[in-house]
Amino acid sequence: MLRRKLRKIGAMGLAATMLLSGCGGSKGGNSQKKTDESGMREIHYFASRAASDDTMVALQEVTEAYNKQGGKIKLVVDSNADRSSYDQKLHTMIAGGQMPDMFDLDATPYAKELGEQGKLTDMDAFLDEIKEKDSYIPLALNYGRTTDGKLYTLPLEFSTEMIWYNTDMFKEAGVTPPKTLDEMLEACKTLKAKGYTPFGIGGGDGWPLLRLLATYPFRMSGNDYLQKLAAGQAKMSDPEGKAASEFMAQIGQYFQPGFSTTDVATGLNLFLSGKCAMYPTGTWELNYFTDAKRPKDLNVDYFYMPTIKDAKTQSNEYWAFGGIGLSVNPNAFDQEYKDYLTYVVKNYSSAYFAHQHLAPQKVNADDKSKFDPLFLKVMEDTQKIGETSARPWDVVLKEDVVATINSNLPGLCMGEETPEAFEKAVDESLAENTGK
Repeated sequence: MLRRKLRKIGAMGLAATMLLSGCGGSKGGNSQKKTDESGMREIHYFASRAASDDTMVALQEVTEAYNKQGGKIKLVVDSNADRSSYDQKLHTMIAGGQMPDMFDLDATPYAKELGEQGKLTDMDAFLDEIKEKDSYIPLALNYGRTTDGKLYTLPLEFSTEMIWYNTDMFKEAGVTPPKTLDEMLEACKTLKAKGYTPFGIGGGDGWPLLRLLATYPFRMSGNDYLQKLAAGQAKMSDPEGKAASEFMAQIGQYFQPGFSTTDVATGLNLFLSGKCAMYPTGTWELNYFTDAKRPKDLNVDYFYMPTIKDAKTQSNEYWAFGGIGLSVNPNAFDQEYKDYLTYVVKNYSSAYFAHQHLAPQKVNADDKSKFDPLFLKVMEDTQKIGETSARPWDVVLKEDVVATINSNLPGLCMGEETPEAFEKAVDESLAENTGK
């Protein structure tokens, strides 16, 4: 996704550590308790993020603090930050009976399948046991629930997504931050007429385009339409889907040249170097926009998901979630792991928050002078978020359906494919994968 992102992977680090602390089970795959020569218990974590990610750094900090208090845990991390490659390897490992002690996992149909097979630790039961469920921000925790309401992952972060904009370009073009999707299209038109590239996007990574596609349906019916798509009870050619495909056909003309092969890192750099007026990303990239890190002459601000007339969801309901979470192999989840994971749950969010990231649990910023004003502003926004948040399509829909959408979306945005042709391709894939 959520990552997807990039830093969403950071959330996996914490969850993975937690997985290692584990509670009993017998269906998770081969997992034997291992200790090194010094008597430290080795917990093997297959992570979808880099070791330098702040989620991983915070997790290591918490592990070191745990060991200073008498713990004996050695976190052995196998990192694969290429998400596609990571997913393939994880599936292969689990299919071969080699499930890691802990690993990163989204609440996808695959996670639901593993849970139904008894191969994932029940995190609801674990959090109830240690009386920590109420310490989590509900939107962060519930993001990790599968469509049947089960919780098999623990979040390592809390992310929101927004659209950043260059305030100087907006001012020169005479446009203001859009409150509706129609206003955003009009702003793009005006910016383009002034000679600016209105909208930068990392279309080559798929998920940024999916986020825009999901906007109209979320405003029209919340997550209901997406859930019905996944269950084969709705079509892309339904009103919500038509509005989405027509919107993508319109906004696509304002993307930067070569958007379909631009990854998110390159897209972000386009915005930071002043080559586009708007760029969508999430709080996992917040460090790039702070006073200390932002290019000296770049002036920016942000707005959240625009709304529509007669929207079902509120303007303060948008992208907000816990990111990819940590899952635990039940065979590794004995009392020693459980003690460790309990410590992680009680101490991780404070450690992660200290790196100026939104945490999945409630943390107070007692000394605000330690934090960048932008971080504090975003943190205040999170206290006003509504009860509903948009669910990423690439988490809820089956992989083959997502692949069909991703392969057809660029053509739709470039005017090479009509909305009707796009809807037909997606509906055919839905029929093949849902049997309806």
